[in-house]
Amino acid sequence: MDVLVAEVLKSLRERAPWPVGRRIFADIGLARGQGWNNTLRKFEENPKRSEERIDELRDALKWHELCGEKLVSFYEFDSATLQSIRGRLAGIVPEDSIFSQRYPATLSEKELKAAPAGLILTSVESSDEGVAVVFSSARVTTVRERIDVEALDETMNSVLDDYEEIIGVKTVRFQAFDVIWVPVDGGTVDIRIDFPEGTLSEVAVAARKMVLAELVRMTGVIVPEPVNMFPLIDRMYSDGEEGTVVELGFGTTTASLKHEKMRRRKLDLRNETYHKGGKAALDTPIEPFKLSIRWHRAIGKKLASEPELSLNSSSRAAGSTNPVLDRVVIRRCMGSDDYDHVRSRIAHHLGR
Repeated sequence: MDVLVAEVLKSLRERAPWPVGRRIFADIGLARGQGWNNTLRKFEENPKRSEERIDELRDALKWHELCGEKLVSFYEFDSATLQSIRGRLAGIVPEDSIFSQRYPATLSEKELKAAPAGLILTSVESSDEGVAVVFSSARVTTVRERIDVEALDETMNSVLDDYEEIIGVKTVRFQAFDVIWVPVDGGTVDIRIDFPEGTLSEVAVAARKMVLAELVRMTGVIVPEPVNMFPLIDRMYSDGEEGTVVELGFGTTTASLKHEKMRRRKLDLRNETYHKGGKAALDTPIEPFKLSIRWHRAIGKKLASEPELSLNSSSRAAGSTNPVLDRVVIRRCMGSDDYDHVRSRIAHHLGR
Protein backbone atom coordinates (compact mmCIF):
# COMPACT_ATOMS: atom_id res chain seq x y z
CA MET A 1 0.00 0.00 0.00
CA ASP A 2 1.19 3.53 -0.81
CA VAL A 3 2.87 5.20 2.21
CA LEU A 4 0.64 8.29 2.04
CA VAL A 5 -2.54 6.20 1.88
CA ALA A 6 -1.36 4.11 4.83
CA GLU A 7 -0.64 7.26 6.87
CA VAL A 8 -4.02 8.80 6.07
CA LEU A 9 -5.94 5.61 6.92
CA LYS A 10 -3.99 5.17 10.18
CA SER A 11 -4.71 8.79 11.10
CA LEU A 12 -8.42 8.42 10.33
CA ARG A 13 -8.57 5.33 12.51
CA GLU A 14 -6.93 7.19 15.41
CA ARG A 15 -9.33 10.12 15.13
CA ALA A 16 -12.73 8.97 13.93
CA PRO A 17 -15.03 6.71 15.99
CA TRP A 18 -16.08 3.74 13.86
CA PRO A 19 -19.72 4.92 13.40
CA VAL A 20 -18.25 8.05 11.78
CA GLY A 21 -15.47 6.23 9.92
CA ARG A 22 -17.80 3.76 8.23
CA ARG A 23 -20.00 6.62 7.01
CA ILE A 24 -16.95 8.43 5.62
CA PHE A 25 -15.96 5.33 3.65
CA ALA A 26 -19.52 4.83 2.41
CA ASP A 27 -19.73 8.47 1.30
CA ILE A 28 -16.42 8.16 -0.58
CA GLY A 29 -17.53 4.86 -2.12
CA LEU A 30 -15.11 2.47 -0.45
CA ALA A 31 -16.29 -0.96 0.68
CA ARG A 32 -15.66 -1.54 4.39
CA GLY A 33 -15.62 -4.49 6.75
CA GLN A 34 -16.94 -4.94 10.29
CA GLY A 35 -15.00 -2.39 12.35
CA TRP A 36 -11.70 -0.63 11.79
CA ASN A 37 -9.48 -3.75 11.85
CA ASN A 38 -11.39 -5.64 9.19
CA THR A 39 -11.77 -2.54 7.03
CA LEU A 40 -8.07 -1.68 7.04
CA ARG A 41 -7.27 -5.31 6.32
CA LYS A 42 -9.51 -5.09 3.22
CA PHE A 43 -7.61 -2.03 2.03
CA GLU A 44 -4.27 -3.75 2.57
CA GLU A 45 -5.37 -6.77 0.56
CA ASN A 46 -6.69 -4.60 -2.27
CA PRO A 47 -4.86 -1.24 -2.06
CA LYS A 48 -5.71 0.05 -5.54
CA ARG A 49 -9.21 1.30 -4.63
CA SER A 50 -8.08 3.33 -1.61
CA GLU A 51 -5.09 4.70 -3.55
CA GLU A 52 -7.49 5.95 -6.23
CA ARG A 53 -9.48 7.75 -3.52
CA ILE A 54 -6.54 9.31 -1.69
CA ASP A 55 -7.67 12.90 -2.33
CA GLU A 56 -11.11 12.22 -0.84
CA LEU A 57 -9.59 10.34 2.10
CA ARG A 58 -7.14 13.14 2.79
CA ASP A 59 -9.91 15.76 2.67
CA ALA A 60 -12.06 13.65 5.00
CA LEU A 61 -9.18 13.44 7.47
CA LYS A 62 -8.52 17.17 7.32
CA TRP A 63 -12.16 18.09 7.86
CA HIS A 64 -12.41 15.68 10.78
CA GLU A 65 -9.42 17.40 12.34
CA LEU A 66 -11.17 20.76 11.89
CA CYS A 67 -14.64 19.67 13.01
CA GLY A 68 -14.65 16.21 14.58
CA GLU A 69 -14.96 15.37 18.30
CA LYS A 70 -14.63 18.89 19.68
CA LEU A 71 -15.27 20.80 22.88
CA VAL A 72 -16.36 24.20 21.57
CA SER A 73 -16.72 27.71 22.95
CA PHE A 74 -18.08 30.70 21.01
CA TYR A 75 -16.88 34.31 21.23
CA GLU A 76 -18.76 37.26 19.73
CA PHE A 77 -17.05 40.26 18.11
CA ASP A 78 -18.27 43.28 16.18
CA SER A 79 -17.87 43.10 12.39
CA ALA A 80 -14.83 45.42 12.21
CA THR A 81 -12.92 43.43 14.84
CA LEU A 82 -13.84 40.14 13.21
CA GLN A 83 -12.62 41.39 9.83
CA SER A 84 -9.34 42.45 11.42
CA ILE A 85 -8.94 39.05 13.14
CA ARG A 86 -9.63 37.21 9.89
CA GLY A 87 -7.14 39.29 7.92
CA ARG A 88 -4.34 38.86 10.44
CA LEU A 89 -4.83 35.13 10.84
CA ALA A 90 -5.09 34.49 7.10
CA GLY A 91 -1.66 36.05 6.58
CA ILE A 92 0.17 33.87 9.10
CA VAL A 93 2.57 31.25 7.76
CA PRO A 94 3.31 28.31 10.12
CA GLU A 95 6.94 27.58 10.85
CA ASP A 96 8.38 24.33 9.55
CA SER A 97 7.91 21.50 12.07
CA ILE A 98 7.31 17.77 12.12
CA PHE A 99 3.61 18.58 12.64
CA SER A 100 3.34 20.84 9.57
CA GLN A 101 5.39 18.42 7.46
CA ARG A 102 3.07 15.52 8.22
CA TYR A 103 -0.25 17.43 8.24
CA PRO A 104 -2.98 16.27 7.92
CA ALA A 105 -1.56 12.85 8.83
CA THR A 106 -0.88 12.33 12.54
CA LEU A 107 2.29 11.37 14.36
CA SER A 108 2.76 8.03 16.09
CA GLU A 109 3.02 7.82 19.89
CA LYS A 110 6.79 7.36 19.58
CA GLU A 111 7.10 10.43 17.33
CA LEU A 112 4.94 12.49 19.70
CA LYS A 113 7.34 11.82 22.56
CA ALA A 114 10.12 13.48 20.56
CA ALA A 115 7.94 16.28 19.11
CA PRO A 116 8.07 19.91 20.30
CA ALA A 117 6.11 20.58 23.49
CA GLY A 118 3.14 22.93 23.79
CA LEU A 119 0.83 24.23 21.08
CA ILE A 120 2.49 24.18 17.67
CA LEU A 121 0.96 26.18 14.82
CA THR A 122 0.50 23.57 12.11
CA SER A 123 -1.64 25.02 9.32
CA VAL A 124 -3.77 27.99 8.29
CA GLU A 125 -6.69 26.90 6.13
CA SER A 126 -8.51 29.62 4.16
CA SER A 127 -11.72 29.00 2.24
CA ASP A 128 -14.83 30.82 1.04
CA GLU A 129 -16.43 30.03 4.41
CA GLY A 130 -13.68 31.36 6.68
CA VAL A 131 -10.20 30.90 8.12
CA ALA A 132 -9.12 28.00 10.34
CA VAL A 133 -5.91 28.23 12.36
CA VAL A 134 -4.83 24.73 13.36
CA PHE A 135 -2.58 23.91 16.31
CA SER A 136 -1.10 20.51 17.15
CA SER A 137 -0.01 19.17 20.53
CA ALA A 138 0.55 15.88 22.30
CA ARG A 139 -2.13 14.98 24.84
CA VAL A 140 -3.35 11.87 26.62
CA THR A 141 -6.72 10.15 26.73
CA THR A 142 -8.16 7.01 28.28
CA VAL A 143 -9.19 4.28 25.84
CA ARG A 144 -11.50 1.36 26.60
CA GLU A 145 -11.03 -1.65 24.32
CA ARG A 146 -12.60 -5.08 24.10
CA ILE A 147 -10.01 -7.82 24.72
CA ASP A 148 -10.20 -10.95 22.59
CA VAL A 149 -10.10 -13.69 25.23
CA GLU A 150 -9.51 -16.39 22.64
CA ALA A 151 -6.24 -14.71 21.69
CA LEU A 152 -4.86 -15.14 25.24
CA ASP A 153 -2.87 -18.16 26.39
CA GLU A 154 -4.68 -21.17 27.89
CA THR A 155 -4.01 -20.17 31.50
CA MET A 156 -5.51 -16.70 31.14
CA ASN A 157 -8.31 -18.08 28.99
CA SER A 158 -9.40 -20.49 31.72
CA VAL A 159 -9.27 -17.79 34.41
CA LEU A 160 -11.48 -15.49 32.34
CA ASP A 161 -13.74 -18.22 30.95
CA ASP A 162 -16.80 -17.12 32.94
CA TYR A 163 -16.76 -13.60 31.55
CA GLU A 164 -18.76 -12.78 28.44
CA GLU A 165 -16.70 -9.68 27.69
CA ILE A 166 -13.38 -8.31 28.94
CA ILE A 167 -12.66 -4.60 28.66
CA GLY A 168 -9.15 -3.19 28.93
CA VAL A 169 -8.49 0.42 29.94
CA LYS A 170 -5.27 2.16 28.94
CA THR A 171 -3.90 5.70 28.69
CA VAL A 172 -2.61 6.66 25.25
CA ARG A 173 -0.82 9.69 23.86
CA PHE A 174 -2.48 11.24 20.82
CA GLN A 175 -2.02 14.22 18.54
CA ALA A 176 -4.64 16.84 19.32
CA PHE A 177 -5.84 19.36 16.75
CA ASP A 178 -7.18 22.59 18.28
CA VAL A 179 -8.73 25.14 15.95
CA ILE A 180 -9.53 28.84 15.86
CA TRP A 181 -12.33 29.25 13.31
CA VAL A 182 -13.20 32.71 11.99
CA PRO A 183 -16.15 32.61 9.59
CA VAL A 184 -16.74 35.00 6.72
CA ASP A 185 -20.39 35.45 7.73
CA GLY A 186 -21.61 36.27 11.23
CA GLY A 187 -19.76 37.67 14.22
CA THR A 188 -18.85 34.55 16.18
CA VAL A 189 -15.41 32.95 16.48
CA ASP A 190 -15.22 29.25 17.41
CA ILE A 191 -12.53 27.83 19.65
CA ARG A 192 -12.61 24.09 18.91
CA ILE A 193 -10.62 21.87 21.26
CA ASP A 194 -9.98 18.22 20.41
CA PHE A 195 -12.09 16.13 22.78
CA PRO A 196 -12.08 12.40 21.95
CA GLU A 197 -13.88 10.06 24.32
CA GLY A 198 -11.87 9.60 27.50
CA THR A 199 -10.35 13.10 27.55
CA LEU A 200 -10.70 14.92 30.87
CA SER A 201 -12.66 18.19 30.74
CA GLU A 202 -9.95 19.88 32.81
CA VAL A 203 -7.36 19.04 30.13
CA ALA A 204 -9.55 20.44 27.36
CA VAL A 205 -10.29 23.65 29.31
CA ALA A 206 -6.57 24.14 29.91
CA ALA A 207 -5.97 23.71 26.16
CA ARG A 208 -8.68 26.28 25.44
CA LYS A 209 -6.88 28.78 27.65
CA MET A 210 -3.66 28.27 25.67
CA VAL A 211 -5.44 28.66 22.31
CA LEU A 212 -7.07 31.89 23.48
CA ALA A 213 -3.66 33.19 24.55
CA GLU A 214 -2.40 32.45 21.02
CA LEU A 215 -5.38 34.29 19.52
CA VAL A 216 -4.55 37.37 21.61
CA ARG A 217 -0.85 37.14 20.74
CA MET A 218 -1.49 36.82 16.99
CA THR A 219 -4.19 39.49 16.68
CA GLY A 220 -3.92 41.80 19.69
CA VAL A 221 -7.68 41.63 20.32
CA ILE A 222 -9.36 41.58 23.71
CA VAL A 223 -11.32 38.34 23.92
CA PRO A 224 -14.77 38.63 25.56
CA GLU A 225 -16.36 36.04 27.82
CA PRO A 226 -17.66 33.03 25.89
CA VAL A 227 -21.32 32.93 24.89
CA ASN A 228 -23.50 31.39 27.61
CA MET A 229 -24.87 28.07 26.33
CA PHE A 230 -27.00 27.19 29.36
CA PRO A 231 -30.30 28.54 27.90
CA LEU A 232 -29.98 26.00 25.09
CA ILE A 233 -30.66 23.11 27.43
CA ASP A 234 -34.28 23.95 28.14
CA ARG A 235 -34.95 25.53 24.74
CA MET A 236 -33.76 22.56 22.72
CA TYR A 237 -35.40 20.03 25.02
CA SER A 238 -38.71 21.92 24.85
CA ASP A 239 -38.67 22.04 21.04
CA GLY A 240 -40.11 18.65 20.09
CA GLU A 241 -39.13 19.17 16.45
CA GLU A 242 -35.45 19.65 17.26
CA GLY A 243 -33.44 16.48 16.73
CA THR A 244 -33.66 13.39 18.93
CA VAL A 245 -32.91 13.61 22.65
CA VAL A 246 -30.64 10.67 23.55
CA GLU A 247 -29.58 11.73 27.05
CA LEU A 248 -31.13 13.94 29.71
CA GLY A 249 -30.31 14.95 33.26
CA PHE A 250 -32.90 16.95 35.20
CA GLY A 251 -34.23 17.90 38.59
CA THR A 252 -37.84 17.68 39.78
CA THR A 253 -40.03 19.49 42.26
CA THR A 254 -39.93 16.35 44.42
CA ALA A 255 -36.24 17.12 45.05
CA SER A 256 -34.97 14.18 43.02
CA LEU A 257 -32.35 14.10 40.26
CA LYS A 258 -32.82 11.93 37.19
CA HIS A 259 -30.42 10.79 34.49
CA GLU A 260 -31.94 9.04 31.48
CA LYS A 261 -30.41 7.56 28.32
CA MET A 262 -32.06 6.08 25.27
CA ARG A 263 -30.80 2.58 24.42
CA ARG A 264 -32.61 2.49 21.07
CA ARG A 265 -30.79 4.75 18.67
CA LYS A 266 -33.72 6.34 16.81
CA LEU A 267 -36.12 6.86 19.72
CA ASP A 268 -36.55 10.24 21.38
CA LEU A 269 -36.45 10.49 25.18
CA ARG A 270 -39.05 13.24 25.04
CA ASN A 271 -41.59 10.65 23.84
CA GLU A 272 -40.46 7.68 25.92
CA THR A 273 -43.39 6.31 27.97
CA TYR A 274 -41.71 6.27 31.37
CA HIS A 275 -40.34 9.80 30.89
CA LYS A 276 -43.70 11.20 29.80
CA GLY A 277 -45.49 9.46 32.65
CA GLY A 278 -43.09 10.81 35.23
CA LYS A 279 -43.44 14.34 33.92
CA ALA A 280 -47.22 14.11 33.95
CA ALA A 281 -47.17 13.23 37.66
CA LEU A 282 -45.37 16.46 38.59
CA ASP A 283 -47.04 19.73 39.48
CA THR A 284 -44.38 21.87 37.77
CA PRO A 285 -42.04 21.43 34.80
CA ILE A 286 -38.76 19.55 35.14
CA GLU A 287 -35.47 21.49 35.25
CA PRO A 288 -33.03 20.03 32.68
CA PHE A 289 -29.31 20.58 33.29
CA LYS A 290 -27.76 17.99 30.98
CA LEU A 291 -28.80 17.27 27.40
CA SER A 292 -27.50 15.31 24.42
CA ILE A 293 -29.36 15.71 21.18
CA ARG A 294 -28.71 14.00 17.85
CA TRP A 295 -29.76 14.85 14.31
CA HIS A 296 -30.41 12.41 11.47
CA ARG A 297 -29.11 14.04 8.28
CA ALA A 298 -29.60 12.34 4.92
CA ILE A 299 -26.48 12.62 2.75
CA GLY A 300 -27.49 10.10 0.10
CA LYS A 301 -30.21 7.62 -0.81
CA LYS A 302 -28.97 5.05 1.71
CA LEU A 303 -26.62 7.08 3.90
CA ALA A 304 -27.18 9.45 6.80
CA SER A 305 -24.94 11.17 9.31
CA GLU A 306 -25.82 11.67 12.98
CA PRO A 307 -24.01 14.66 14.49
CA GLU A 308 -24.55 15.07 18.22
CA LEU A 309 -24.52 18.03 20.60
CA SER A 310 -24.00 17.63 24.35
CA LEU A 311 -24.70 20.35 26.91
CA ASN A 312 -23.26 19.23 30.23
CA SER A 313 -24.07 21.35 33.28
CA SER A 314 -25.02 20.39 36.85
CA SER A 315 -28.04 20.55 39.13
CA ARG A 316 -26.18 23.06 41.31
CA ALA A 317 -25.61 25.39 38.37
CA ALA A 318 -29.23 24.98 37.27
CA GLY A 319 -30.40 26.09 40.72
CA SER A 320 -28.30 29.25 40.72
CA THR A 321 -29.61 32.73 39.92
CA ASN A 322 -27.76 33.07 36.64
CA PRO A 323 -26.56 29.65 35.41
CA VAL A 324 -23.65 29.72 32.97
CA LEU A 325 -22.32 27.06 30.61
CA ASP A 326 -19.33 28.27 28.60
CA ARG A 327 -18.78 25.28 26.32
CA VAL A 328 -20.52 22.50 24.40
CA VAL A 329 -19.38 19.15 23.02
CA ILE A 330 -19.98 18.37 19.34
CA ARG A 331 -19.39 14.76 18.29
CA ARG A 332 -20.03 12.31 15.44
CA CYS A 333 -19.45 14.88 12.68
CA MET A 334 -18.24 13.53 9.34
CA GLY A 335 -17.12 17.00 8.31
CA SER A 336 -18.04 20.66 8.02
CA ASP A 337 -21.62 20.09 6.81
CA ASP A 338 -22.48 18.19 9.99
CA TYR A 339 -20.68 20.66 12.23
CA ASP A 340 -22.27 23.67 10.52
CA HIS A 341 -25.71 22.11 10.96
CA VAL A 342 -25.19 21.80 14.71
CA ARG A 343 -23.73 25.30 14.84
CA SER A 344 -26.78 26.70 12.99
CA ARG A 345 -29.19 25.02 15.43
CA ILE A 346 -27.27 26.51 18.35
CA ALA A 347 -27.50 29.96 16.76
CA HIS A 348 -31.22 29.49 16.07
CA HIS A 349 -32.08 28.69 19.68
CA LEU A 350 -29.88 31.47 21.02
CA GLY A 351 -31.74 33.91 18.75
CA ARG A 352 -28.63 34.83 16.76
